[in-house]
Amino acid sequence: MSEISAISLHRVSTAEAVADALVGLIVSGTLQAGEPLRESSLAAKLGVSRNSLREAIRLLELSRLVKYEIHRGAIVSTPTLEDLDDLYRTRRQLELAGVLRTPTEEQIRHLTAAFETLRRSSEQNVAEPIVAADLALHQAIVDLLGSERMSSFYRRIGKELVFYFTVLSYTDEEYVNPKESIISRHQGIYDAIIAGERELAHSLLEGHIDENYERLKEILTARLAAADQ
Repeated sequence: MSEISAISLHRVSTAEAVADALVGLIVSGTLQAGEPLRESSLAAKLGVSRNSLREAIRLLELSRLVKYEIHRGAIVSTPTLEDLDDLYRTRRQLELAGVLRTPTEEQIRHLTAAFETLRRSSEQNVAEPIVAADLALHQAIVDLLGSERMSSFYRRIGKELVFYFTVLSYTDEEYVNPKESIISRHQGIYDAIIAGERELAHSLLEGHIDENYERLKEILTARLAAADQ
């Protein structure tokens, strides 16, 4: 389990940057489910102001990674099957609607850049950059809708998706051989979008999302069962 250390925010010392740092601590297990987020201690260890930390915690509350409890304040949420189901139902609606749209040239360039970043990241065999690039590609798919509100909403739930993507990557060791487990899955979806084969892209993406959901449900069910013992 990694130790908490001061983060370098450089010129982007924003609540969003602090929120991303907290997501990293939750994903790594440094901050565990049910653990209170003590503002003074965390702000000092992360090297940020308490106001920035407080705003970041509010962002994570919107993403459901953090919740408030009476007498305890903000704590790291414990994932539930209901949370997973709701998240993936939302993801499914947004992404599948995106692939049915005819992309503009700019959107194609953005999608291609995201796919190439995923391809390059896969060569590192490190889970975190692969997960980040994977999520960025799916963000580019939602961006095909041409709606900043929907894109912004997907970025918000992206913090929750990072948690689940990382759980899946480590549990199934997808980062060990990403060309088979990750690149091959996304190649077909990308190719179909670029070729204008929207129904094929929809079918491939639907299968990919549903496969992710079923595997995560298995993992979460096992974790919840182990926690009850």
